[in-house]
Amino acid sequence: MPNRYEREIEEILRNLEHTEPKAGLGQKIGRRPGPRPKVSVRPRTPFSLHFTVTEWLLIVVVVAALLAGGYAYESHTDLFSGIVALVAIVALILVALSHFIFRPRRTPPGRYNNVSQLRRNPFDTLRTRWNLFILKLRYRRRNDIR
Repeated sequence: MPNRYEREIEEILRNLEHTEPKAGLGQKIGRRPGPRPKVSVRPRTPFSLHFTVTEWLLIVVVVAALLAGGYAYESHTDLFSGIVALVAIVALILVALSHFIFRPRRTPPGRYNNVSQLRRNPFDTLRTRWNLFILKLRYRRRNDIR
């Protein structure tokens, strides 16, 4: 399987290298312009406060921590500031575990329910770019040898 993917990627890279150059200015002038593509413009929506559960918990953490810290600074620490700080800590723990607690239980409605979505991390794009770079180098070496 991986060899097939590598061959497809190599073929795509080969086609990218052999593409024809774009038409120059002189070639564009003699040509009649075709119909312009229609651009769809989305209407602007008014500002709204639609947050997910995790975002609301994060807002609660920040507000509760500021409230508890400010109250404890102004008047000496007492039961009220301790309770507000405890609420902030519990909300922070829920934010940390929100990926596991608040994920959807069923698959979203769609055309293909048997296809699972790929889990992406921040390094996937870097890894993909690195692999494409290595493939380009490999092809350059092969083309230089021939």
